[in-house]
Amino acid sequence: MAAFTINNCVILGEQEEDPRYTLTTNEDGATVFSCKICQKVFKKKDLVGQHHREVHLKKRRYLRSCHLCDVLVPGHKRPAHMEEAHGLPMPKCNACDRKFVNQSQLLRHQRTFHMGERNYECDVCHKKFGDSNHLKRHAVIHRPERPFECNVCAKRFKASKTLKVHMMIHLNDRRCVCKSCGESFVQWSSLKYHVTKRHPEEP
Repeated sequence: MAAFTINNCVILGEQEEDPRYTLTTNEDGATVFSCKICQKVFKKKDLVGQHHREVHLKKRRYLRSCHLCDVLVPGHKRPAHMEEAHGLPMPKCNACDRKFVNQSQLLRHQRTFHMGERNYECDVCHKKFGDSNHLKRHAVIHRPERPFECNVCAKRFKASKTLKVHMMIHLNDRRCVCKSCGESFVQWSSLKYHVTKRHPEEP
């Protein structure tokens, strides 16, 4: 059977090979989806997708109910829901119009980016940060250990967040979209490079 490639997915006849699962048909004719990482079997495609996202990418869904309607949304998207569905505006920076989940994030943003308040300094490279959490995340780049391993290609990383971004390559998850031409990318850095080279006139 001839095989060809579209968007990094191998097409065999009319079936598409997904990097997350293997599609097989049992003796009774039932179709099942097996996770390529742990071989766990599911009866539905959306279930194996959810399993891969939550178990292997560690993207847990924490849903909160809206007190004004019946919608359930992840906690970090609740303020956006309140603004879009009920007209309750999110906190917004008057200097750059960026919106935030809560008032404390807005104040921290204003102190760090508009007032230059960076009181947390890295002992190794002396780079300064606006809060201790950003400093801790930065400090990871200086450690020699790479404890986080990709289950697909065995590449190792210093931080779990970097591994999650890497896994998007295997999933061909192109969520970074250019607003000017619509071309999509797996990583934000690739989109930024694209904009610099293809759309230098854009702000």
